[in-house]
Amino acid sequence: MKYRDEDDKCYGIVGMAIGLTIWNAEELFTKISVDAEGFDCITFTSDYYFAGNPAVSAKVSWQSMLEHYKVTMGIVIANIMCRRMVGDDKSVENAIRKELFEALSQEGKDSCQLERDEIERLFDKSYSYLTQLFAHSQVKSMVHDFADDLKSRRSMNNHEVAEELRLLHMM
Repeated sequence: MKYRDEDDKCYGIVGMAIGLTIWNAEELFTKISVDAEGFDCITFTSDYYFAGNPAVSAKVSWQSMLEHYKVTMGIVIANIMCRRMVGDDKSVENAIRKELFEALSQEGKDSCQLERDEIERLFDKSYSYLTQLFAHSQVKSMVHDFADDLKSRRSMNNHEVAEELRLLHMM
């Protein structure tokens, strides 16, 4: 993930935090940081990297991996949407949408053995929901405040992030 500048990076990190929150995955990370690179901007718990367990049934393992894939999809889409729709106040171009889909398709195929049509349904659902969310004026205002706060504080733990995003739970 390449960021244009620190502001763009803050909006991307905020977007990822929102993705984790709306997919009820707050327990999968411990902190966010502007000073880290790429996905290291979020410090994930070991549960996020769950790749199966021989003591757990194949069905339960696959369902867990599918849920983590949905979270990953959500945070990647939310990163881009937050940067474009809130940070830049523009729409996400179709070319970027297609690139996102292709990258997430490969991940869904590799991690969950999903077929393209299954991935497309998940992607379209996440993309539509996040488009509506980031178009909401209250969300935009919250995101601007959160990005400014993150930029000045440099990092936040998951409890501080939850406090910043408490408005999402009321929507």
